[in-house]
Amino acid sequence: MKIIRRPFPLIFMGFIIGSAVWADPIIADHTAFQNFDKIPPYWLEKAKELTLHYAHTSHGSQIVDGIKLLETLDRRYSVAVRESGSEGLPALETPPALRIYDGNPPETYIEPGDYWDGTSALNRTRAVAATGKYNFSMWSWCGQQSSNSIATTQRYLDNLNQLETEFPAMRFIYMTGHTDGTGEDGKLNQRNNQVRQYCRDNGKVLFDFADIESYDPDGNYYLDKGTDDNCDYSGGNWATQWCTVYPGSPLCKSCSCAHSQPLNCNMKARAFWWMMARLAGWDGTVCPDLDGDSFVNLNDFAVFGERWLSFGYDNPADLTGDSSIDEDDLTILVQHWLQPCPTQGE
Repeated sequence: MKIIRRPFPLIFMGFIIGSAVWADPIIADHTAFQNFDKIPPYWLEKAKELTLHYAHTSHGSQIVDGIKLLETLDRRYSVAVRESGSEGLPALETPPALRIYDGNPPETYIEPGDYWDGTSALNRTRAVAATGKYNFSMWSWCGQQSSNSIATTQRYLDNLNQLETEFPAMRFIYMTGHTDGTGEDGKLNQRNNQVRQYCRDNGKVLFDFADIESYDPDGNYYLDKGTDDNCDYSGGNWATQWCTVYPGSPLCKSCSCAHSQPLNCNMKARAFWWMMARLAGWDGTVCPDLDGDSFVNLNDFAVFGERWLSFGYDNPADLTGDSSIDEDDLTILVQHWLQPCPTQGE
C-alpha cells in the first residue's frame, strides 16, 4: 500500500471539528499503556480514593510488582498493598495512595477454585465483597486459559457477572490469560477473544493481559510471531530487544517480574493506572495542551507541526497512543481548538 504524506498545513485546513464518542466498556490493553502519561492529574488523584480487591497466582503478581516499582520512580503513582490470608485494606496514607487488598481468605495464591469456579470459591469472594470496603475486585489467570474449553470460559464469565449482580455497588474486572506462544490461531487466543467479545458486548471492565504482552512500547505487534509470556518470539525476545535500543528508559528498570521481563511488568503497571483513572470517572479524553499553558491555540499547533510524521512511544504529540504522529492525532488537536485544558474534573 502506498502511503501519501501530505504537508501538515494542508491537512489542517481540511479538518472539521467534531466530538468524541466513548463506549461503555473499559478495556485496558496496549493502547491504555500508550495513553498512560495522558491521565489528567485530577483523575489520578481521584483514582487513589478507590479500593481494590485483587486475587491472583504468580502471573498476576506482575501488576503488583510493576506498580510498586512505578511508585519508587514517581510518587504521584502511590499505592498501598496489603498481601494477607486475612481480609483487610492497608491503612489510609497521607498523601493518599491507591489501596489494594491482595488475597482471598484464607490464602494469597488464588486459583480458579479459590475465587470463581464453584460454590466454595464464589462464597470466599462473596465474603470479601460483603464487607463493603471495596469498589472493585479483580482476579488474574495463570495458564488455565491455554487449555480451557468454550464452556469453562463461559462459566468464568457467567460467574463474574453473577457476582456483579449480587454486589451492584462493586464492579468485577475481567482478564485475559497470558500469552503462551501459540499465536493468533491458538486455543488461548480463541478463549481470550471470547472474553473480549463478552466484555465489549456487555459493558464490562477488562484488563487485557495478553494484548499488552503482544506489543512493544512502540506498537510493534508480536502475537502473530508467536510471543509468549516471557516476551520470547520466533525472532528473539522483544522486551530485551526494545531495551537494547532504549537502555535508559524507565520502562526497562529492573523489578521482580514473575515468568517475564521487567518491561512487561512496567507496561502492565501503566495500563493498570490508566484503567483505575477510567474507573474513577475519567472519560479517556486527551486534551492536547502541548505547550503547557492550559489552552489549545496556535502555539500548540506549532509544537505539533514540529513533530509531524515523527514516531516514538513517549512523544507528547502522540494523542492517540499509536506511536505515530499523524492525521488521527491532528483530529484531536483540531477538536480542542481554542478550548481550555482543565487540570481537574468539570
